[in-house]
Amino acid sequence: MMKSSSKTSHADTHLGFDPCTMYRGHLRLALLRCLHGSDMHGLEMINRIKDVTRGEWVPSPGSVYPVLQEFESSGFVKKTNKGRMVKYSITEKGKEAFRVLHEEAGRQMEFMDWVMKDDTF
Repeated sequence: MMKSSSKTSHADTHLGFDPCTMYRGHLRLALLRCLHGSDMHGLEMINRIKDVTRGEWVPSPGSVYPVLQEFESSGFVKKTNKGRMVKYSITEKGKEAFRVLHEEAGRQMEFMDWVMKDDTF
């Protein structure tokens, strides 16, 4: 069973919280981003996110598949069954949702730039 975090970080041990919570808030954006390049299986998306975060975050199937089901119901992705294999592809509506989430993430990055300023230490 995959865990949502595969590492214990300095912050986790010393501050008492899991730094992966910052990643988890971006699961929808990350899944749509995965599909922006090509059709993928759910496990491929999980592994892609793991690779991009250098193993800091490994979303669990229990969090990924319900979001993919939500996306399918909303028309953001199309599911294709090939035997026991299921692949997801992004739709035009999903590309628009990605664009909106991407813009919001950009606004959040402005906040993070402010938080990360080194003038307070």
